Amino acid sequence: IYFATILLFGKSFTKLQVVGPLYLHDLCLGLLVFLCLAFRSRIKIPSYSILLMIMIAVGYLFVDLLRFRNDGVYFLMAIRQFSLFLYLFCCMLIFGCRVRTMPEALKAVSLIRLIGWWAVIVQCIYLTYGFFFVPGFSVFEKNDYNYFTPLVVMGIITFCADAITDNRSLLIKIVKFTAGLTLSLTLGHSSAFLAVFVILMFYAYVKIRPIQRLFSFAFILIAVLMLLFLPQFTDTNANWRLLFWKHIMIRSVTDGYLVLGHGFGKAYMTYDYALYMYEVLHSRIMIDEYYPMARHLNPPHNSILTLVFHIGLLPALLFFTPLRLLSRQLFLKKEPRDENVMFLILSVCGCLVWISFNVILELPHTATYFWLVFFTTVFYLKNWQNGKFVNE
Repeated sequence: IYFATILLFGKSFTKLQVVGPLYLHDLCLGLLVFLCLAFRSRIKIPSYSILLMIMIAVGYLFVDLLRFRNDGVYFLMAIRQFSLFLYLFCCMLIFGCRVRTMPEALKAVSLIRLIGWWAVIVQCIYLTYGFFFVPGFSVFEKNDYNYFTPLVVMGIITFCADAITDNRSLLIKIVKFTAGLTLSLTLGHSSAFLAVFVILMFYAYVKIRPIQRLFSFAFILIAVLMLLFLPQFTDTNANWRLLFWKHIMIRSVTDGYLVLGHGFGKAYMTYDYALYMYEVLHSRIMIDEYYPMARHLNPPHNSILTLVFHIGLLPALLFFTPLRLLSRQLFLKKEPRDENVMFLILSVCGCLVWISFNVILELPHTATYFWLVFFTTVFYLKNWQNGKFVNE
């Protein structure tokens, strides 16, 4: 019901204000956490490295709330920026309560597949309505987003992973994946197509022998890099992101010495660099005189770099620690016989591409689904080895 509501109502649900800074989505998510904790006596933490990352973030938040205790604007801004870790913590608690055994993990896998199907159906209905009932509707207009809700995009990405790992027949696999790939081209997000393309590349990559993958990985990188030279990845919007990412990485070295983060309630971009962006790209979006607080409200359109900004570069690597089994399966082992393993690995790869080009983990209408895919993959791989489940 929760994911169906986000899928169908999107921002109308997640941005509906109840009272003060409290939104309806956050209230519902908090209620879900309460119900899970109330009816489960034991929680199985899916990843202690992620828990450590959250604890580091809480430490920064505590210090910053003390610093801004007399400044209401920046006090609330610190809490707002911390929502990235708050959504993560809530998802970890819910997952830890609901998924503790492999049968429960299989239910989570089925839910991910189901949401992918829902996303495809919803997007098809949306496009059909647009073509027949909206004058001038087009899916190929530049800078025109054509997804029904943000969750639809991630659902289509995981649907493509589901399609390409469907072993029922080659024809069904081709039809489903082609449909998903076509829908990704209608979304108005080049990074959505890139995510699906990466899924296809890694699927072919896993099919070959492990000793040959070292050479083929170079070809995959070249293919992806060639895509980045397309007009969709070299326009002003793309250049703005690249400059922003460079700024975040430089500050993580010069200000944080790779270890320290900037905490919460701080501007993602310095004012001097905002002026530089205006000179180079003629973009005013981060200049205080035109858009007050924009430097605090607009993260770098790369959720991984947002983690780096808040807690530091090296601590942010804790995000990748739970994926070590995924990397081992992807690069060192033979193709898994379990269809769910391939589906989850490709889903995570596609979703990682998506969050690397957009503001995803910071927002409620997309963060929870990503963490569902992430934690399900981590749990499943941890309890699956060499084609069989290990004893828990």
